Amino acid sequence: MSRSRCSQSTVPSVSLMKRFALTAVATVAAVLLLAGCSSSSGASSPASPQQEKSAPGAAQDGAVSADAQVVTTGWVSISVKDPGKASASAVAVVEKHGGRIDNRSEQAGTDSQSASAQLTIRVPEDEVTAALDELKKLGTVDSVSISSTDVTAQTTDLDARITAMQGSVDRLLDLMAAATDIDDLIALESAISTRQADLDSLKAQRDLLGDQVAYSTIDLQLYSAGSVPAGGPKDFWGGLVVGWHSLVAALNGSLVALGVALPWLLVLAVLAAVTIVIIRVASRHSASTPPAQPTPPTP
Repeated sequence: MSRSRCSQSTVPSVSLMKRFALTAVATVAAVLLLAGCSSSSGASSPASPQQEKSAPGAAQDGAVSADAQVVTTGWVSISVKDPGKASASAVAVVEKHGGRIDNRSEQAGTDSQSASAQLTIRVPEDEVTAALDELKKLGTVDSVSISSTDVTAQTTDLDARITAMQGSVDRLLDLMAAATDIDDLIALESAISTRQADLDSLKAQRDLLGDQVAYSTIDLQLYSAGSVPAGGPKDFWGGLVVGWHSLVAALNGSLVALGVALPWLLVLAVLAAVTIVIIRVASRHSASTPPAQPTPPTP
């Protein structure tokens, strides 16, 4: 009996000692962990606030600017002496900076309209500022507008969809290579054609977006300054001349309209005459036909 009691009393004491030991080990581990965190924070604390603001911030900003996909667009209006020569100079500036001209049009000056030129310029994104600085030297800048649009999310989405669609096409091609049934081959070929068309469309969208990111689009408008004549008359005789010219122009316009409408009027007149003749013949025929006599009743 005494041994059993001793064994029973020994077991709780051993388990109690194990609990104390585990608690002590956990306490020491927690203390060491807190000490390590405080030492690491203390080691990094001597850094100056300027270093904390400049170095990590600059690295983060550099990473963002390197990964961002930005589309830059804008327009510039410049008054120049000769829009034709200025247009040629603008082309030279764009080619110098590795760009290209997507559209170019020029209008010669008239009595009522000044000479002008319009160009759609595509310049590499890292050459936009330098190219604009040189273009502004062509004349007097009237207005400038430059805007940027972040398309990083759209680019990432297109890349993910292209990857998924390419994987789907590859799996269908593998299934088609292993298929032996004609019906399965026909169904797989139809599915592959549909997926491939979707994949080509996504790739085209991605290429267009990549081109817009790589080359900024600037609409350049060149106008000749001071070539538009002054407007309305300043005295009675000037007003009389303007009125006479406007009357002649109105009469000329009326004659032109009459010449355009005359063939149609002749055709309508012929159709109306034919219709009248048909109606008259039909009415005479109905008038000359005697009415039908009623038949007498038979006795």
